[in-house]
Amino acid sequence: MIMELQNIREHCQVAQRRRVELTYLEQEINEDWEANLERVNMHLERLLDKVDKDLALLRHMASHYRARNMSAKARIKSLKAKLRKTTRREKEEKEKYRIIILVEASLAHHNTP
Repeated sequence: MIMELQNIREHCQVAQRRRVELTYLEQEINEDWEANLERVNMHLERLLDKVDKDLALLRHMASHYRARNMSAKARIKSLKAKLRKTTRREKEEKEKYRIIILVEASLAHHNTP
């Protein structure tokens, strides 16, 4: 679109240099075409601004959710470690109670006449 606008302006400048006068209809067509190209250019600039804003928002959202993901992974890791520690402690207590029961049973068996 910009190239077309430049071509039109160059054509007008060349026409002025040659001192060739455009007819009223040709002048009107050139002005309409140039005005149309400017409107299209403004519309495309607005669309580009909107896309830039959307892209900035998406980048912000991506970094936000990346941070949340990292935080959640750290919490999961912490909870897994806590679970392993608790499970290990429970197993040790079960083993301790099993040994106490075996010792008591053994003592009860030996003390019985």
